[in-house]
Amino acid sequence: MSKFERDTQVRRIDERTWEGEFSPDWSIGQAPNGGYAMALGARALAAALPHPDPMTVTAYYVARPASGAVRCEVEVLRVGKGTSTGMVRMLQGGETMIQLIGTYTGFDQVRGVNHCAIPIPEMPGFADSVDTPVADNVPLRKQLIQRMAPANVKALDGTPDGSGCWLGWTEFADGGTIDLFGLLLFADAMPPPAFALYGPEGWVPTLDLSVQIHARPAPGPLRCKFETSLITEGTLDEDGWLWDSQGKLVALARQTAKLRVKSRGI
Repeated sequence: MSKFERDTQVRRIDERTWEGEFSPDWSIGQAPNGGYAMALGARALAAALPHPDPMTVTAYYVARPASGAVRCEVEVLRVGKGTSTGMVRMLQGGETMIQLIGTYTGFDQVRGVNHCAIPIPEMPGFADSVDTPVADNVPLRKQLIQRMAPANVKALDGTPDGSGCWLGWTEFADGGTIDLFGLLLFADAMPPPAFALYGPEGWVPTLDLSVQIHARPAPGPLRCKFETSLITEGTLDEDGWLWDSQGKLVALARQTAKLRVKSRGI
């Protein structure tokens, strides 16, 4: 069992309640990473539903969680032949921190036509990309291998290229297999692409995150592209695409976040 699997495990309390523990090792500053928190809640929902595989999951970050115990209260909304849907309230100290809703399926039984018109981005290969600097206040990065396009690493050093785009490769530092719940983490694990506009200044808290999973990834690192094309009065949208090592688009993500910077009129 990988560290990510251990740190997203949940235990059943009763038919509607599961408990887990937010590990500080997956934090950004003092708060658990949003994708990591989503993955833990998604495991609780998987345990409650008859279908095991997350297909689309959306989380609303109502309040900032902290490391420590988290209670997951599950409500099953619908059970169908091919999919089932449910909600999870994630609580700490009796307060809702995250509200999550997801639709699950069984990917091993899914059959149908295929079409993808989204091109794989032109970017340096894994070996030609540059390791992301590890920051002491971002324990999450110690758990991951993150190799970026050189322009992105320059943005982290304070020289953004103005693209609003982040390109890179990522996987678990301990070599753990990236499963469907791992895709939820990696959909929110890269530095915000707004840093390619303004540099690594300020704070980018996520308001909501939606991840659509299309396939189980092949072994190996994920190729990622994250982009912010619109910021309005300090609120941004971020779109993300994740390809597996075989070049299959396995997940898409969109989130709304606040951009808190002190300069440039934001």
